[in-house]
Amino acid sequence: MLKVLQNPDFARLFIANFISEVGSQIYRIAIPVWAYTQTDSALTAAMVIAAQFFAKMVVGPLLSPLPDLYDRKQLMFWSEALSAVAVALLPLFFMQSVAGWVFVALLIGVLQSIGDPAVSTVVPELVGKEDLDAANSLIELPRRSLEMVFMGLAGVLVGLLGAYAAFWIDAVSFALSAMVLMTLRPLPAPGDGMGKSGYWGMVAGGLRYVLSNPVTRYVIGVLAPAAMFGAIDATVPPVLATQVFAGGDDQLGSMYYGFMEASFATGAVLGLLAVTTVTKRFSRPLAFLGGLVVFGVAELLIGVFEFWWPVLGFLAVMGFTNQIFIVPARSLIQLGVEPRFLGRVMAAWGAVMGGAALVGMMLGGFLAQYFGPQQAFIIGGGGVLAAALFGWVRGVPKV
Repeated sequence: MLKVLQNPDFARLFIANFISEVGSQIYRIAIPVWAYTQTDSALTAAMVIAAQFFAKMVVGPLLSPLPDLYDRKQLMFWSEALSAVAVALLPLFFMQSVAGWVFVALLIGVLQSIGDPAVSTVVPELVGKEDLDAANSLIELPRRSLEMVFMGLAGVLVGLLGAYAAFWIDAVSFALSAMVLMTLRPLPAPGDGMGKSGYWGMVAGGLRYVLSNPVTRYVIGVLAPAAMFGAIDATVPPVLATQVFAGGDDQLGSMYYGFMEASFATGAVLGLLAVTTVTKRFSRPLAFLGGLVVFGVAELLIGVFEFWWPVLGFLAVMGFTNQIFIVPARSLIQLGVEPRFLGRVMAAWGAVMGGAALVGMMLGGFLAQYFGPQQAFIIGGGGVLAAALFGWVRGVPKV
């Protein structure tokens, strides 16, 4: 990984991403907490969070041609700069407005739908093929490492400083990230321009390419159901912690839940640090499918054990293997896609994965409600294993 950071442009991209994530972790705690305390409605808090995912899922594909048409440096810069403005609207105008909270969340989702695919298209351009897994790991590392560090700290900061200060910190982090991105060299689009098909023709052409390209069809086809069943771990752990481990004690359950989330995040960080070693020893397809298998087994076993410590270990394994299969999957797509289509493909990847995760979150809530949290984990793990088996039987296309 250190070798990749010796690349000046990639190092700047990493720093910008890290700065942006510092504020974003605080925002992710502050906005639902503020929404809930002002309205006393868990539904409102959930709606504010879901709005950002909804924007990325619906608007993302419509904006997908932008990285294939325009300078990616400019797209990343404006995504961060306008995100700073969007978050600043909260303390300036919208602190008492539910509509304002949803508007800002939607706006940030739209801007991320521009910036995130742009980042994914420039990574293989900035580093060589042999360093692609390390580069993708470093792009993901700030989010996962800060999740681990900020799991409790962000809540403490919001409690000590208040929501106003938290939103200003996030706005400043976006602005600083934009300033760092401006120091990158120009990164013109690799495509041939809009051509005769026009903008909407490019949107439709990108969708046809995703469906016809064997690599994208395979990776997204395997990961979408796996992400749906794997996302059960996003909504069921608090129920498992409270009902099974804490015996119905909400306060004790919250403490258990915090440790469970920290265990998953710690495993994810370790997985990001280890993924390049894994992909050097094993092929990317084997790491991809093997990681899915181990993830599914660990998720299933959480539903089998009623003891605290084994569950913590299985969550750490899930976090670790989550990165072992996600990073090679991203690299397979980047290597298997023509550069002129990569922006549209990565936008489709983000929309499908986000949609699958949302469905999985709702599925987890349903299963935990009617079958119990342990059965939800068993069903989730079985679903991931079925997706991995499908991918194994079908066979990974050559890249």
